[in-house]
Amino acid sequence: MQLAEVVGQLTDADYARPLSVLSGNTIGKHVRHILEFYELLVTSVQMGQLNYDRRQRDLRLEIDTDEVLRRIGSVDRTIHRLDLNQPLVLTADLSVKGTEPVQIPSSIARELLYNIEHAIHHMALIQIAVQSDFPTVDLPMHFGVAYSTVQHQSK
Repeated sequence: MQLAEVVGQLTDADYARPLSVLSGNTIGKHVRHILEFYELLVTSVQMGQLNYDRRQRDLRLEIDTDEVLRRIGSVDRTIHRLDLNQPLVLTADLSVKGTEPVQIPSSIARELLYNIEHAIHHMALIQIAVQSDFPTVDLPMHFGVAYSTVQHQSK
């Protein structure tokens, strides 16, 4: 929901603006990437199969903050109803030609943890962009900072 808090402070134009600090990419592209991973996870529950490479790339999520906020809310509500112990089979292919898929036993809980860490990584990049180009946007405390880093810094 921290991501929604930040997105909700941006205009569609700012959200979709190419930024030099992001090598010409946009905050919207990073948010789309994060959200699509979560959406794929929650829709994979029914089949018990998950492949992050097969996600839809919905370009509306790069330009329409209202759509993003709606979908973040939907994913958040769905996640709270998931059985974290449910097994999943993760399919991945790290070969150059894309012809050597592997299947890895996993679970909803494990993939949710992966998605959280993945989101934090992209949120760290978004944090840099916001601080560079949108100084009036209020970032939530610890936005884009790994939980282990927050814990380490509090010692």
